[in-house]
Parts: sequence; structure tokens; C-alpha cells
Amino acid sequence: MTKLMYIQHPDLFELSAQVIQRGHDNRGTYLVLNQSLFYPQGGGQPADQGQITTDNACYKVFDVRNMDGEIRHYITSETRPTCAMDTVTIKIDKERRIRHSKYHTAGHLIAAVVEKAHPALQAIKGHQFPGEAYIEFKGTVVDTDDFIAQIRTRLSAQIAHKTPVEIQQLSYEDAAIIAQRLPYKLPTEQSLRVCHIAGFPPTPCGGTHVNTLEEINTLVAKKCRNKKGTIKIHYEVE
Repeated sequence: MTKLMYIQHPDLFELSAQVIQRGHDNRGTYLVLNQSLFYPQGGGQPADQGQITTDNACYKVFDVRNMDGEIRHYITSETRPTCAMDTVTIKIDKERRIRHSKYHTAGHLIAAVVEKAHPALQAIKGHQFPGEAYIEFKGTVVDTDDFIAQIRTRLSAQIAHKTPVEIQQLSYEDAAIIAQRLPYKLPTEQSLRVCHIAGFPPTPCGGTHVNTLEEINTLVAKKCRNKKGTIKIHYEVE
């Protein structure tokens, strides 16, 4: 079992670890470590990338996935076999992580702002990949141009403030209350990790985030589309 160090230490970008398994699947050669800073793709957020370095080799990590609880770090072709028990240094791409954190928090902010301004709309899906990011809501609006103009104004006002963003662990009692408001089921007999933007309800999330909304800098809600009882807001972080 890999200890996910990015959860407790989101601002740490380099760390020593130990290889506990080496394998190969349809994505390529991978390493499993005893602890990792790499975020595995999921929850609408892309995987971290970076490097794993041994005494005499350096491997590029081009993808990371959670395969039934096993965190697989996919690496480039090896010049020397990396074996279990090898001690390595892991280093994630800092700029990529920060960019993805901005996109992820921006997605939560859009969902929170829209649901607060228009309670009839409910966020049901988020996709935070740069260049193709969007938040999807159940419900429709009559005038999409007026709607997106209002949302842009509200987003700009929020980002202008140093609104804190906290990652919290809720008790299962509090998690059960949140779960009642969601369009999908969550386990309610365990604690729940949430992203909490001050002034809005906390949202279940396992991803990485900025510390304040000000760090997002420029959030552009580009367009809004109605389709089959849902709307999508496409956005970019610049």
C-alpha cells in the first residue's frame, strides 16, 4: 500500500521513497512505491508527472494511476532494471501540479457560485484538464448569454478576495449530511475528505487545490451550452 504524501503535504515536491514492486501492463512499465507525492489521475484531474531517480538512472514518470488501490507510476524505458527495495528520489513537476491545482479549485468555485446564485441548478460532473475544462450542471437556463455574464461577474468578485480554500476531513456524521445533497452516492460510514471554499458548502474531493482563490489569478468562463436538460460551462485558467 502506497502512502499518499500529497494529501498531508500538498506543497512538497521532492521526497525519498522505496520501490516495493515493478511491473508491466498495457500502459507500460510501472513502479509501485512505499510512499508517493504523485497525484494519480482521477476525479477530473490529470495525473502528476515528474522523475524517479536511482543511484545511476533517472526515469521520467509520464502517467500515474490508481489500479484497485495500487498506485502505479508509469516510467519511460529503463536503462537498468529497477528492483524492489531500491531507494529512489521522486520529484514531481511543480509547474504542472500548481496549474492542475488552479484548474481543480476553479472548477469547484464555478460549481459553488452557480449553485448559490441558481439553486435549481446542480453540479453533476467536473472535468479539469487544461484546454478542455468544464463543469456540467443538471438543469437549464433561458438566456445563456445573460447567465454566463452574471457568473463571470461573481467569479471575478470571489477571486479578487483572498478567500481561503481548506482541505478538511469530515466525520462520517457530517459526511452523511453532505451526501444527502449530492446527485451521486457516497460512503457515509467513514470520514470524508472535502474541499471547502470559505462562504460555500464543502464538497467531496480527493484532488489538489490552491490555498486561496487569489492564487487562481485569472479564471475565464468562456461559454455556456444548454443540451438535453443540462448546461456546461467551459472555462480556462490563465
